[in-house]
Amino acid sequence: MRQLLCPHCRTATFFELEQCPTCETPLAFNLKRLAFDALKSAVPCANRTLIGCNWSVDDGHPFCDSCRLTRTIPNLGSNRNVMLWKRVETAKRRLVYDLARLGLPLAVPSGQQICFDILSDETAGFPILTGHLAGLITLSLAEADDAERESRRVAFREPYRTLLGHFRHEVGHFYWEVLVDGTNLQSAFRLIFGDESASYEAALKAYHARTNRSYDRAAFISEYATSHPWEDWAETFAHFLHIVATLDSAAALPLSLDARSRQTLEDPYLEADFEALLTSWSPVAYSINELNRSMGLNDAYPFQLTPAVRGKLHLVHMAILNFRQQAEPVAETESIGIGQS
Repeated sequence: MRQLLCPHCRTATFFELEQCPTCETPLAFNLKRLAFDALKSAVPCANRTLIGCNWSVDDGHPFCDSCRLTRTIPNLGSNRNVMLWKRVETAKRRLVYDLARLGLPLAVPSGQQICFDILSDETAGFPILTGHLAGLITLSLAEADDAERESRRVAFREPYRTLLGHFRHEVGHFYWEVLVDGTNLQSAFRLIFGDESASYEAALKAYHARTNRSYDRAAFISEYATSHPWEDWAETFAHFLHIVATLDSAAALPLSLDARSRQTLEDPYLEADFEALLTSWSPVAYSINELNRSMGLNDAYPFQLTPAVRGKLHLVHMAILNFRQQAEPVAETESIGIGQS
């Protein structure tokens, strides 16, 4: 994301911090301004003390725009659960920031809205499966345990598995319903991703029963994307968010860029030229992987954007642009109406 500055000393400050690392000014992130305020001039989220939420509120609600989306919290009877829930909410705030920058809604007129159940296996008495249903995203608290998540990543032969990645994937299911279902893009979706009317349950059952785990890497961003067109879309949607969010962070770095790249990095979330986005992404992805390797770490972005995958990413981009273009006249009308009254 964009470089955030301490409002007091103007030191560059990470999004997750509760106070400036230089002058120790307590901070509160303002989602409407996309900037830090000094805590003394803001109203803190009610979760600040419990889980370190560093966002502010300005509408009388006790919780910030991110925390209020959590419908169910885990059992807080153990310090471990509190620690894990804190990690979950920290990742979720980045997701909410992404959606705000993209101009995507958290609810739709049909009544569906994004909300979250953060559940623990111990309380439920059975393994919690992370998933999405009609706007409700369920996340297993165990995914916030680094060792457990890494164990699952290895077991499922995944090159990448993070809390933020889970959130970006699951919210992609919600936005398929908002951006594609019943729109003029549905035919294009079926041409590129496949027919989503195929039984989802049967497709997942067949996927998990496979003994041969090879798949067409030229056509899919991940193995799980091969299971069903909805999962292919969700995986691709998550990668689109990975790309624009990372490019937004790169915008503040001392990079040598041509004029078109500088224009793209002014706001990657709103860039209308898809090819310009990917042209900027390729050197950034290479650079962060090279930096990771220099530190003895695995690649930060261990994926290949083949022509087929680029085509899928392009459709995600088109769907977001299509939604924003349709929403802008409504916003302008509402603004005019308010001014006249």
